[in-house]
Amino acid sequence: MSMFTSYLKLSVEYRCMLVAAFVFNLGFYMLIPFLAGYLKQDLLLSATLVGLVLGVRSFCQQGLFLVGGLLADLFGVKKPIVAGCLLRALGFCLFLFSQVTELLFLAAFLTGFAGALFTPAAQSYFSKQTELSSAQMFALVGVARNGGELLGPVCGLMLLTVSFDVLCVVSALPFALFAVLFAVLLPGKQAQTSSNVKSASGGGGISAMIAGVLGNRKFLLFSIIMSGYFMLINQISFAIPLHLVTQSGEPKEVAWVLTLCALIAIVLQFPVTRLCERWLSPEKWISIGIALMGLSFATLVPNWAYQSGVLYYLPMSLLAILFTLGTMVSFPFIMSQISVLAEGKSVATHYGFFYLFAGVGLIAGSALVGVAFDYTALNDNLAWYCLIAIGVLTAVLNTVFMAAPGTNSQIQTTSPSTPK
Repeated sequence: MSMFTSYLKLSVEYRCMLVAAFVFNLGFYMLIPFLAGYLKQDLLLSATLVGLVLGVRSFCQQGLFLVGGLLADLFGVKKPIVAGCLLRALGFCLFLFSQVTELLFLAAFLTGFAGALFTPAAQSYFSKQTELSSAQMFALVGVARNGGELLGPVCGLMLLTVSFDVLCVVSALPFALFAVLFAVLLPGKQAQTSSNVKSASGGGGISAMIAGVLGNRKFLLFSIIMSGYFMLINQISFAIPLHLVTQSGEPKEVAWVLTLCALIAIVLQFPVTRLCERWLSPEKWISIGIALMGLSFATLVPNWAYQSGVLYYLPMSLLAILFTLGTMVSFPFIMSQISVLAEGKSVATHYGFFYLFAGVGLIAGSALVGVAFDYTALNDNLAWYCLIAIGVLTAVLNTVFMAAPGTNSQIQTTSPSTPK
């Protein structure tokens, strides 16, 4: 079954949700990558203020994922998804008034909170479809997001040549349209389902749901281990640019690596996931994928003699291929594992908690790599050795502690349509 055939097999609601996942990344990467430059160069704001604004946006998204998950389990996924779309549209429009400091920070808050509302609810909703296996569903989600990430900066750059105001309005418009669409399409009976989930968790509302998640030791252990995955996932856009700057590289080289990673994922994500489902267990693919992500940085350890020409790009090409292959074989199974470990209870809240650990991993990974680059006097490849160690250690921990046969069989039989 091809990716397109699998997409058509889904209900209209799930197809729209996949398009929304694409649009969320498209709109985000249309505007956010150019926001800092606009604030600093056009509005002449201080670097400190610009950093605070971007920090507020990131913190509100990562820090409030739990709130979004709780709201989705309490009131159903429809309301947080619609609210997330509306708030993202409003936040992007408020960037039109960035010269007013209070409105600038409000725009950053709303933009971040919108993601915190939308993502856990959407992940929970994706995990409940029955037409495809859970891993295949999240593979499609990955394709949609990579497509938005690939096209977003290109569209943003084109709109920016017109004006920043036009960029803000065009970025906001799809979110407003999807808010209306989801208000009509998404079933209100999801709220009923979430009420049943709340009852299953023992009643008592929010406190009971939080207690249920905190009492799920297998899930918490998995989340802690997967913080290693998130230490690695951000390094293509953090460690690689730092490396290229120290090597007197050009910005186009960073864009080239990001583009190559996105293209590989868009073309191969779904067939790779279907292939993985036929061999080995999901737990093993998670370990293999994370190990590959870490080991991909070994391509930068040798002192490559070529400083120009086609061969100059060979190490970065190998890095992009191995790293993307690692994410392709691990990401769908990581996402499906969360819903399995939740055991049908407060699923969105589990996703919200998981993203809190993801935020910790992102911050810790960036901090560790930053320190490694500061201490290159000890060893030029210190950052790469650290990332290799993180990948291998995370893979080993996942293999040792998450190897319960019952869990693996549950993931593999999420849907009767899973190919064998």
